[in-house]
Amino acid sequence: MGTAVFLRRAGWKLLQRCEPVLKCRLTPTRRMFCKSATVWRFVDENKQQPQSSPRQDSETQQPGEQLDSEPWQHSHPGYTGQDGYESEGYESEEQLQQRILTASLEFVPKHGWTSEAIAEGAKSLNLSAAAMGMFDNDGSDLVFHFISQCNTQLNELLEEEHKLVQLGQAEKKKTDQFLRDAIEARLRMLIPYIEKWPQAMSIMLFPQNLPTALNLLTSMVDDMWHYAGDQSTDINWYTRRAMLAGIYNTTELVMVQDLSPDYKDTWQFLENRINDAMKVGHTAKQVKSTGDAIVQGVMGATITLKNMTGLNQRG
Repeated sequence: MGTAVFLRRAGWKLLQRCEPVLKCRLTPTRRMFCKSATVWRFVDENKQQPQSSPRQDSETQQPGEQLDSEPWQHSHPGYTGQDGYESEGYESEEQLQQRILTASLEFVPKHGWTSEAIAEGAKSLNLSAAAMGMFDNDGSDLVFHFISQCNTQLNELLEEEHKLVQLGQAEKKKTDQFLRDAIEARLRMLIPYIEKWPQAMSIMLFPQNLPTALNLLTSMVDDMWHYAGDQSTDINWYTRRAMLAGIYNTTELVMVQDLSPDYKDTWQFLENRINDAMKVGHTAKQVKSTGDAIVQGVMGATITLKNMTGLNQRG
């Protein structure tokens, strides 16, 4: 049983790692060099040597060493703000990106999922506009950063609930109720940005962004089924996750158009879809029907999102 579970999860992760084959971007190596060059340019533009006191010089200078020698002696450079002073400690390029993107979320309600929001985020941290060179112009970095944050929060929530059940401090939910609550909890994280979320959904539909979007979606539904206690090792393992991904996507689409109080209609729609899914068998014919329904749902979502975001408007 342990071997089957391992092979099943390995197969699922292998599907998620097909991303480089589908991406229409720079290869990871070339992308790394481009972003590294941007970081160094960012540092050079902001680097201003403040006047050091004689006491500081005497404390840091080693015998026979010149003050200006070896200016970069750390694996990660220090980053400076517009005031010219180096921040305390050092951070990697990835850490800097995460810090900027987190700060940028505050500006999404006004600027949307755009490079303008990221620029405002960098500005709020007193960083140079050169930092923008580390991000894609389509706003996808900001969207995927937010989704990753939400998925992490959901995982922590499900883990905590699982621990309470194990300790006997909470009652184990039925599978349908557990999945419904998990999806609702995840979708409620979108509420602060709901007015701009159709734009984020359309960004994820760009061909170059689909692999990453799919990877984040499959990881999320895998976590949901894991904490729901799914022990299947056959084709059901895949169909259950595909079905839950379809339910999440269609409910998300309903949510961005829902005007009912506290999204009451959305949660009713979600409950109906979960109930339907629990009644579905897993014959080959039904599995094919499930796949066809998901594809049709994605196509319908694409058309709806284009209409909502104005991409289908004729000039």
